Amino acid sequence: MVIGSFILRRKVRGVVLLGLALLLPAVRLIADDQIIKKDGTVLSGEIEGASDGQVTVQIISPGGGVAKFPIAISDIKSITMAVPEGYTAAQAQGATPAAVIAALEPLVKQYAGLPADWVVGAMTQLAEAYSAQGHSELALATYNQILQLYAGTVYINAAKAGIAEMNLKAGKVEEALTAVLPIVAKANQDIAPSPSDGALYAKAFLVYGEVLEKQSRLPEALEAYLTVKTMFYQNPSLADQADRLAKNLRSQNPTLGVE
Repeated sequence: MVIGSFILRRKVRGVVLLGLALLLPAVRLIADDQIIKKDGTVLSGEIEGASDGQVTVQIISPGGGVAKFPIAISDIKSITMAVPEGYTAAQAQGATPAAVIAALEPLVKQYAGLPADWVVGAMTQLAEAYSAQGHSELALATYNQILQLYAGTVYINAAKAGIAEMNLKAGKVEEALTAVLPIVAKANQDIAPSPSDGALYAKAFLVYGEVLEKQSRLPEALEAYLTVKTMFYQNPSLADQADRLAKNLRSQNPTLGVE
């Protein structure tokens, strides 16, 4: 049972009366950022960042005092927070790698390790932007950071698929295939993926399709691209990329179909 309440320092959307122990009422203002701990405790406040395995949260108590304290990431069940404007800007159509890097570098520095879908999405997109500008060492370091900070979670699939894509571009086709095959196999067993899982699977299937193209296994490559379009379409950018790859493959092979 949560004994107490917290008031967000930023936007306030409404007021909820909570029944406390001994029937003493308290007023809780619903916050933009909310953390649900594994023990059931719900905390609302401003998430300021993550580092060293902890999330820093700032709250305003019912008495008006401001408090800032860390919460161990291992104690967190889920997080709800507003996506920063910089992340939204990086998703804009036509955003250049330089613009993506400028928008996402500070966000990744501030929030890397936070168990939130958008953070891993930002790290993956940042790594891709680094790679596009020829900074392979920065891209690999970012993927390795995902592997380290999110070990034991599905988020590591994003890093594995990204590293596989780098291997493919470097001509290491077999290494790329070995990396994505376990993700593809897991995805094929997931008949109802969550939006976050679907986005993670999509990247793996795109790399898988490109590997199959390199191996002249064209029907299988086309099937991989179409799988992203029909099943793992949760990330619009990846779905568009799959559509382009499928159309290009078909234009070069007019009689091609899925076996």
